[in-house]
Amino acid sequence: MSKAVGAIERFARLAEQVLPHRFDIIEQLDDGTRIPSEALSEDHTIGLYYEQIPLKMLDEEEAFIEVGWDDFERQTGPDGDYLEYAPLRHVRFRAEKMQYLTEGWWVTTPCVRYPAATAEALARLMEESYGEAHLYLHPKMPMPLWIRTESKGQDYEGVQAVIQARGPDRMLPVNIHTEVTMEYARRWEELARSYYLLADS
Repeated sequence: MSKAVGAIERFARLAEQVLPHRFDIIEQLDDGTRIPSEALSEDHTIGLYYEQIPLKMLDEEEAFIEVGWDDFERQTGPDGDYLEYAPLRHVRFRAEKMQYLTEGWWVTTPCVRYPAATAEALARLMEESYGEAHLYLHPKMPMPLWIRTESKGQDYEGVQAVIQARGPDRMLPVNIHTEVTMEYARRWEELARSYYLLADS
């Protein structure tokens, strides 16, 4: 077992004790393509990483900014509490920034929020395991909330977690595999049209 897989698996087992999710360790896609190690929850709403974050996030890494809990507005609903990032209300963005698409289009969302219990539990586990937890998000599109143990720009060693964003009635999914080929991703291209609300061009 590699160092990366060992670290991810240990953190995944701890996360399973405090979250209603189960994690699968993935080192290759179902078409046989080898990828940097990751652990994804059964519904792909949470990803755990060590060597590399999802490629779609890595492409936008420089744009991510560090935020604190006070930067979110807490909302309580029938399915639990959410942390909304108000500056992203009614944001317009390109679908191909989130998914692997041969042709993109403009989409939008009324709001961008993250499940509070999930974010707080993973941050607490990160602090208990590594001593610190830093929150990052993208200020111009609904990328996942990124939780890591070091600030950006520092040498990094440790598990990183990402949590998919939600709108008012749907997940706003990013392809959270560490690497994906276009050939592999193309099978979901038509389905991706249902992921987001179409925006005026």
